[in-house]
Amino acid sequence: MRYLLHETQRGELQARQQFLFDVFRMYFLPGKPEGGFIPLVPVGTVGPDILFITGHTGYVESYLRSAAKIIPEKTVVITSCMGQSFKKYAARKEIYVPDLKQPLCLLRNGRPYGFDFEISNAELDLYNSAGTITERIQSAYQRL
Repeated sequence: MRYLLHETQRGELQARQQFLFDVFRMYFLPGKPEGGFIPLVPVGTVGPDILFITGHTGYVESYLRSAAKIIPEKTVVITSCMGQSFKKYAARKEIYVPDLKQPLCLLRNGRPYGFDFEISNAELDLYNSAGTITERIQSAYQRL
């Protein structure tokens, strides 16, 4: 399992690490930057075969365009706007995005919810859902 946070969101790094610990009960440490993203990888365990990508659509699209063929994970969970634009990658991977009914992934102030970053509804749903990681993703995101 990996979690990619775009460089423009570097100021959220510690808050995202806390979020990931709360959600998965695993510590995540930053790795060597790749394609403009900061990879966060779990300590001591590989975790499930899932890649999470968080960033603006253009950044995520650029990363996927260059790396889609070499991404080892079979499941990719994208927290970004314009989820339909990632449909072209669904032939190779299981792609999950926030809300397919809206073009934008609305963000809200995370502070009232205990987070020091702007958070999407899908991330809040993931945080509050129960079950296995796969079940939680399926309840919070929509598969393309």
